[in-house]
Amino acid sequence: MRNSENQKNTIRLFLLNIAVVGIVLLGFYFMRGNNQIVTVQTVALNVRNSPTVDAKIISQVHQEDRVTIKDRKDNWYQIQLPDKTTGWVPDWLIFDGTSGPYTSLPGVITQSKVALKKDRESSAKTITHLKRKQAVTMTLELNGWVRVHTSDNQFGWVKSEDVAVRKGQFPSLKEKQALYVALNDVTLRNEASLNSESLGNLTYGTDVEFIGEANNWYQVRTKKGTEGYLQKWELANFKLSPDDKRPATPMAEYVVMLDPGHGGSDPGAESNDGKVFEKNVTLATAQTVKAYLENEGFKVLMTREKDDFVPLHQIATKSNESAADVFISMHYDSTELPNQGSGTTTFYRQETDKQLANIINNKLANQLPLNNRGFGNQDYQVLRENKKPAILIELGYMNNDTDAQYAQSKKYHTFVAKAIYSGLVDYFKPTDSLTTN
Repeated sequence: MRNSENQKNTIRLFLLNIAVVGIVLLGFYFMRGNNQIVTVQTVALNVRNSPTVDAKIISQVHQEDRVTIKDRKDNWYQIQLPDKTTGWVPDWLIFDGTSGPYTSLPGVITQSKVALKKDRESSAKTITHLKRKQAVTMTLELNGWVRVHTSDNQFGWVKSEDVAVRKGQFPSLKEKQALYVALNDVTLRNEASLNSESLGNLTYGTDVEFIGEANNWYQVRTKKGTEGYLQKWELANFKLSPDDKRPATPMAEYVVMLDPGHGGSDPGAESNDGKVFEKNVTLATAQTVKAYLENEGFKVLMTREKDDFVPLHQIATKSNESAADVFISMHYDSTELPNQGSGTTTFYRQETDKQLANIINNKLANQLPLNNRGFGNQDYQVLRENKKPAILIELGYMNNDTDAQYAQSKKYHTFVAKAIYSGLVDYFKPTDSLTTN
């Protein structure tokens, strides 16, 4: 009996030890997960003070920098930099290395005889050839291409694998040399520290005068005579060309969800001859828009990518559970009798989405060949149940013979893509801060 009791005590002690060890190991696992060290893959990445694209940029990390992931919230990572600064970056950008913000980084060509292209495609015109170890300034990374500025004042694109960051090799500057703000709303500080007092904000393209440098900071003087510090990557040592004057917030930080109306067992409206269905032309249009937006740096999600039926309530759920900053549902309209209606219309449900609808509708009106019928409020389910900024656009009438021809046209789909892109750029454009110094 006593031996049996001793055996039971031994078993209990053994199980208790296993439990303690398990808890300790589990604790180490979560500690390790919460403090994962990762290497940045994109050329440059803005670090913001909160997990939204509208938040203040407080720092920047560069290719091959090692950062510690501290937390995750709504598709954003909170990271800690080597200097213990913490901030937020989009989780879809830190690893993929496909898109980065506008910046001004010292770079070096890593291959021999690299073609400097006029546009970001291999078939584009070659401006010149760059030599291995040639110094350049990198101003933007976009889908496998980097826009660079050469010492002889030429701008062009090279493939991402042909250029690298020159760590700690910002160009030598002369006293009183002009520098130009390369980001929107940068903070001039009274010391070379993110924790120092703010002396005001400077806007994109503002010129300042170089005084000196301290680590990763330049000491500068504004036209009003205020002296302070800006981080080196916030400045360019050349006048920004018209091609660089795009939104200071990169489109890569924004996510767009496209909803091609109908699908599967729900064909939607049809053409007068019964051969063309709305579900097919909405999908074709959305695919063209997706490709165009992605080529300009946006991250794009789709509610369907093939001929599938997605219930209306699931469409709104997909949007609400995603990282989307904007939701756009695409449809082609129809009337009771053939050839009675024609043109495009934009709808919104929430009053907060009225501005988005107005901007996109204006672009459609100005850039599409069909007449525009305006924009208005409608209680569509995909809009009513959507918690994201959401609009629904009618891109023509299926039972209008002219509109139906456009609906099947790749060229028309491209017009739609360009109009939506232009509208989104205006919608997301940051409000310029006043230059206070």
